[in-house]
Amino acid sequence: MMADIISKAINLGFGALIVTKENVEELIDEMVKKGEIGKDEAKTQVNELFKKLSSSKQEIVSMIEKIVENVLHKLDIPTRNELQQMQKKLEEIIKRLQSREDQT
Repeated sequence: MMADIISKAINLGFGALIVTKENVEELIDEMVKKGEIGKDEAKTQVNELFKKLSSSKQEIVSMIEKIVENVLHKLDIPTRNELQQMQKKLEEIIKRLQSREDQT
């Protein structure tokens, strides 16, 4: 549930960036029409923009994941990874107990 909320917030933020991207593409198209830049340069500019948006998205996602993990720890709520580790340990303990029972 928390992941859904975070995902929606990220998508909303990137929705705004996409609108901006569309505006940038329109601006670049106008510059090409006016002869201010060439088509090849325009393509390069758009590709650079996509690369920056992609890397920014990854940075934002990583930051949000760290924040959520810190909040979970402050609230004393274990993460999925911690729960999985506890589950493995519990399974090992159960196997040991069962093997001891079988020996008696």
